[in-house]
Amino acid sequence: MENEPQYRASKSHTFSVPTSDTRELLNISSQLLRAVWRDGYRFAKAGILLSDFYPEGPFQPELFDTPTKPSDPRLMSVVDIVNRHNRGGVFFASQGIARTWSFKRYYLSPMYTTQWSSLPRVKQ
Repeated sequence: MENEPQYRASKSHTFSVPTSDTRELLNISSQLLRAVWRDGYRFAKAGILLSDFYPEGPFQPELFDTPTKPSDPRLMSVVDIVNRHNRGGVFFASQGIARTWSFKRYYLSPMYTTQWSSLPRVKQ
């Protein structure tokens, strides 16, 4: 990878109206990726930064904001419930159906603070 051509780019997007709709997030993510994509380069790292969190409820839009289609909180709730019981049971087609990558688990730290069974034991 060191001798391959290098390229850096970043794009950002600010939603005019807060959203928690995964469909909207995936749509904007794919648009931003297409904007930075360059043939002949391999991506070593990619990420999405979420910020400016607001509690759910009424929101005062800007005067000249264009109305967007309303998100369906019931749909997102159903997706969350199904995936809570069957991880990855429901997903969006834009995510693809083949898992061609996996986490590098050898970098994981021990779970001493989250699992009692992982605590080291001292014998007397």
